Amino acid sequence: MSGKTLSPRAIERLAMRRFTDHTGRTWSKATAKQRRDWLAEQEPVIRAEHGIALDAVWHGGDWQAPGQVDLFPLHDDAAEVA
Repeated sequence: MSGKTLSPRAIERLAMRRFTDHTGRTWSKATAKQRRDWLAEQEPVIRAEHGIALDAVWHGGDWQAPGQVDLFPLHDDAAEVA
């Protein structure tokens, strides 16, 4: 683990690399069903290894709890509360 948060795409690339290491076949040779099944099996394992909750969602360049909202909007166009 590098200490850097993995994006969803990085998780997918890691799963693809593990597929090749595990099967000896390239990802492009796998059928669509094999790809879906492998990703479904490997994503929870990879998330656990990197401390990413299964229900976390990728938002704003980082993993967030589902339904989480920002307490302080970062946009200047937010309406002021009087």
